[in-house]
Amino acid sequence: MFSYLTSRIIANQKRVLILTHRSELLTQAGGTLASFGLDPIHIKPSYKPKSLKGSLYVAMNQTLVRRFKKPLYTQWLAEGLDVVIVDECHRCDFNTILEALPDHVIVIGVTATPDRVGNQPPLSDFYTDMVEVAQVQELINLNKLARPIAYGVTLDLSGVKTKGNDYDTNDVGNRMDSIKLYHGVYENYMKYTPNQKAIVFASSIASSKTLVESLKEKGLPARHLDGETSTKERRETLEWFKHTPNAILSNMGILTAGFDEATIRVVILYRATKSLSLYLQMVGRGSRTHSGKDSFTYLDFGNNAATHGLWDQNRMWSLEKKKKRKSLGVAPIKECPSCGAYLAAQSKECNYCDHVFPPTKEEEEEAVIAELKLLSYAQVKEAASDASFQELEQLAKAKGYKSGWIFHQLRTKGQLKEYAKYKGYSSKWVNYQLKIRN
Repeated sequence: MFSYLTSRIIANQKRVLILTHRSELLTQAGGTLASFGLDPIHIKPSYKPKSLKGSLYVAMNQTLVRRFKKPLYTQWLAEGLDVVIVDECHRCDFNTILEALPDHVIVIGVTATPDRVGNQPPLSDFYTDMVEVAQVQELINLNKLARPIAYGVTLDLSGVKTKGNDYDTNDVGNRMDSIKLYHGVYENYMKYTPNQKAIVFASSIASSKTLVESLKEKGLPARHLDGETSTKERRETLEWFKHTPNAILSNMGILTAGFDEATIRVVILYRATKSLSLYLQMVGRGSRTHSGKDSFTYLDFGNNAATHGLWDQNRMWSLEKKKKRKSLGVAPIKECPSCGAYLAAQSKECNYCDHVFPPTKEEEEEAVIAELKLLSYAQVKEAASDASFQELEQLAKAKGYKSGWIFHQLRTKGQLKEYAKYKGYSSKWVNYQLKIRN
């Protein structure tokens, strides 16, 4: 999409810089641009220009950060660009370059996971609006993404250290190695996805290598990649992975975002993360469709699905950081007792083995609804003032209110837009609500 957009911008005599953070993404961006008849100039470590007067550049973020205070690059960033396109713009390492751009430069960020946490500055510090093209579930229904099947093994993370906004990766890796979880990887891989091409996201380099050695000892074709792997070996390993039907490639921090290999059928999360973006990016490596492939499996060894929910569930995105809300007390997922698959908590039967779940005590007695019916109007009004959309719907159901009551609790255009996304309504619904209020 942004490659097509670039071609239109260039046709209008404007100058474009595309920022990325991985050499794989750099190559990918260049290849896609070439399909639109564009020949970008690559700002790589070996690139030493005397001038920067081209119309289209593609740069690795790290390379540009090391140079942007040099006079040639300072002048170029100030005067030589009209549009900057940022791939995987949820990452914070682009902030330095974005802060150096003058006001006249238009910045377009592209990501599947517009989410920032902790002390990271919100995306609203750099972007003024968000265009949300589609939800994952919608793309699955259109056969643009493969359907995920999830299985998980519970990992005890008590006492594991944190580093920054996430778990300390080495500490998680040590915990996995200490309980010999790599044996569990082999057993679950052979149980659910034998002889299928798999990519592994490991918590540490040492843990990844230990897992690979364990799999090789058991006769499986497995290899390891990390940031220290030479360019030649990385290229050769990726070629091996591409052309080996049952290959297992374990990596640490190198193939997380933007790596496209459509033949992947299994994603193994051999790590734990507090980052929703990282979780979605890792699982997403298996979602590319391919001839004869309409589904993929992810095996979760780090409680990630339990922490963040199923990969394909609808999510509400915002440029602002999400505020913590009081939980409704409902687990985001549950495990099928028959086949072990992870399912949405509200599922009545398993999609994979047809197991039927008996009704819960709450469903039988409707205890929550009965309790809500006892609330006075004043209590309902107070509860609605800080309720989530799901809680508003519960209140309306309990009191017998029509849907219009929910709409009137949404007091701003922003709230109406967020509710429209939540329900799958079009922008026309928002405009209609504003019109009848006016």
